Amino acid sequence: MIETSSWPADLSSWQPDEQPFYLEFFGETSPLLDESYAEVVLPGGTDPTTVHDAPVYEYWWTLGHPGTIEEHHHWYSPGSRTQVPWEAVADPAVRVYLYFPISAGWRVKEIMATLKYLAPAPEQRSWFDQARKDLAAIQPVLGGVSEVGGLVPGGAAASKWIQAVSRLQVSSVPQAGDMDWSVGKVTFGSKHGVMQGVMWTLPRSVFARLGGRLTGSLALSFIPATRQGASPAAGGPDAGPAGSAEALAHAVVYGQGGTRYWIPGEPPDGHGFVPLAITPRASSRN
Repeated sequence: MIETSSWPADLSSWQPDEQPFYLEFFGETSPLLDESYAEVVLPGGTDPTTVHDAPVYEYWWTLGHPGTIEEHHHWYSPGSRTQVPWEAVADPAVRVYLYFPISAGWRVKEIMATLKYLAPAPEQRSWFDQARKDLAAIQPVLGGVSEVGGLVPGGAAASKWIQAVSRLQVSSVPQAGDMDWSVGKVTFGSKHGVMQGVMWTLPRSVFARLGGRLTGSLALSFIPATRQGASPAAGGPDAGPAGSAEALAHAVVYGQGGTRYWIPGEPPDGHGFVPLAITPRASSRN
């Protein structure tokens, strides 16, 4: 089931005059575990008609704002205190973070991050040309993997991963020109335990080119991961079968002059998060 979590928790209560941004985090909350993740090649003797890969999942974030260019001024109340014009953000302008736990009996393996756009965008033609060049560059790899994967329906993990990359790349803004966005792997330790994730760094141009809803996604697989030597009898989050745990999202928008807008805001004990409870499950086919 795809479920959503957001800040504010009830988006109908969002007041852009007080906080010009909202953040939404959504995706599958009961994903299947990929229990064959470590298998480079499926074992011999497997009946091809019974082989199924655990799916690749896509998790999305949306950073919404009303904008402050002339076309959007009607969304503001008279005397609004909100002054975050697109021209007044720094460069880079936005960082968005998605974190996943490592101590719940499962982990995620990141495959690809995207920055979404809706066609036809102002730069649609040049973006499509760049996407076509990117796909052409990996076409020999796609061909080779498809041949290997053809031996058994679904093939090894690399086959489905590269197929996922090729499909998602078409709807993602290419990293070119003034839209040179990027991602990086991040981690932190806190009361939530050790969390591992991905950080998007977005340039100032995203506000003008992509409109009032910036959306990105992360494609990933879930794998079982029990700590070696952990005793199920002793309990603990990584001692037994996969359980429910929260993935976390937050974002920061950088204004000129050092101003920062954290979404959610900053509670007394640190930056807030938008949580999404996830409970992976074993495939009944395994």
